[in-house]
Amino acid sequence: MNIIEKYFTHLTDEQKKQIAALDELYRDWNNKINVISRKDIDNLYEHHVLHSMAIAKAINFRPGTEILDFGCGGGFPGIPLAILFPECKFKLIDGTGKKIRVCNEVASAIGLKNLVAEHLRGEDEKGKYDFVVSRAVMQLPDLMKIIKKNFKKKGQNALPNGLICLKGGNLQDELKDYRNVAEITPLSTFFEEEWFKQDKQLIYVPA
Repeated sequence: MNIIEKYFTHLTDEQKKQIAALDELYRDWNNKINVISRKDIDNLYEHHVLHSMAIAKAINFRPGTEILDFGCGGGFPGIPLAILFPECKFKLIDGTGKKIRVCNEVASAIGLKNLVAEHLRGEDEKGKYDFVVSRAVMQLPDLMKIIKKNFKKKGQNALPNGLICLKGGNLQDELKDYRNVAEITPLSTFFEEEWFKQDKQLIYVPA
């Protein structure tokens, strides 16, 4: 928890309680279903929770904002963001049913009322959202092709509606068609830990 409170100093007691509960919940679920790499579970807060929360350093979603977490896996970045923004609505989708079960069980256990998770492929998601978020799901051009149908026309935030994704590695090829529109922010801008200096980036592409 210390690493979360270091960067998010205005959490309510309820938010602190919800975030603190994630460790035991994910350890328990990880023993049944491998949602996080076994060797990485001890780094849950730095590599998964705080990593997801980087999105909240790039944008402060206004109340009523609707966000789709595309390919949410076990609930990242959707669950940490839903904790941070209780007045926003989150929908989490993934093509693997057992991972969606984990999302729903974790959300229920910590009392998240602003999140639904559904076993669904991105191509079949018909809803309209202000933002789509994701963590290293697929190549950016492929992802944009699938989600272009899912953006609302009218925005209500400081950033125009669009995709906010977390990625690592060399993104030169992936971003070549988006050079003029994509905004790339190294996560080391937000967090000082060594892990975030290893080519970890936040990409914003307006719809």
